[in-house]
Amino acid sequence: MRLLSYIYFLITSIRNWLYDKRYLKINEIPDVDILCIGNITVGGTGKTPAVQFFAKKLLKMGRKVAIVSRGYRGKRKIDPLVVSDGKKILVTSKESGDEPYIHALNLKMPVIVGRNRYEACKLAVEKFGVDTIILDDGFQHRKLKRNRDIVLIDATNPFGWGALLPKGTLREDFQKGGERASEFIITKSDLISESDLETLKRFLKVKFKKSVSVAKHGVTSLCDIKGNAKPLFWVAGKRVLLFSGLANPLNFEKTVISLNPEYIERVDFMDHHDFKEKDFDVIKKRAKAMDADFIITTEKDLVKLPKGLEMDNLFVLKIEFTMLEDNSLKGFGEINEK
Repeated sequence: MRLLSYIYFLITSIRNWLYDKRYLKINEIPDVDILCIGNITVGGTGKTPAVQFFAKKLLKMGRKVAIVSRGYRGKRKIDPLVVSDGKKILVTSKESGDEPYIHALNLKMPVIVGRNRYEACKLAVEKFGVDTIILDDGFQHRKLKRNRDIVLIDATNPFGWGALLPKGTLREDFQKGGERASEFIITKSDLISESDLETLKRFLKVKFKKSVSVAKHGVTSLCDIKGNAKPLFWVAGKRVLLFSGLANPLNFEKTVISLNPEYIERVDFMDHHDFKEKDFDVIKKRAKAMDADFIITTEKDLVKLPKGLEMDNLFVLKIEFTMLEDNSLKGFGEINEK
């Protein structure tokens, strides 16, 4: 693993050096502000709710906004592809990928996916006349110039176990990535102690001399699979089985623990798992064995459940990104940034 991580380090470092020196081309889209929401580690930092938070914030600022994503694991024949025109969802979650589909469900703005983010952004401008684009999970996508790179730092594992993939979860060297960031947001701050949070804030500020904000991911509602809201207090004192396809399912468990269940077990699947009927044979068997009152999953996993699935005790926990200390987007879009 150590050798593979070193090889990965060499590849990413050389690639970033080539972009830094402009040996590799960086495309620019004129007259459009591009905000990138990304991270230095793989998964688990809460990008999806963060993107939606900033989409709403920019709308309140009077911006005409679109979201552009790679559409990871989306199976589509057209690329780039319009997922939503801001009024209607035009494709399935299998075509778009799960995160873009969730954006389309929750936001009234264009959502576009494309392997070539430059072409996807051009489509957003040409088709919808937007003046601002949020680039979802694009920090390592160096081919496209942006005005601001917001890097999310997971408070529960800020440094990716101190190693690059595959030994750790770092996508690139933390030092070099941090230097390229415009600002940081520490996410899931409510899952660590106040002293640990202050230590992490101080480290980022001193190390990189960049703005640091703090956010948490709080529970907003418990819904059945048809979207009907249920009281959160239902979970208290109950036996709960969790299932998810997340990079960091432990954080999902910690969030449910905050609702005071009597007992919890988990069934974990690979990140971005596409659920099949056979998966629910495993889930139902586990729920029966532990005498579960509720089976709970995430909004991200909801969009990948098999059609026509009926389980009376299956619920979805919805999470909201909330800023506790907001120093973000200061001066965003000003002439001196372009």
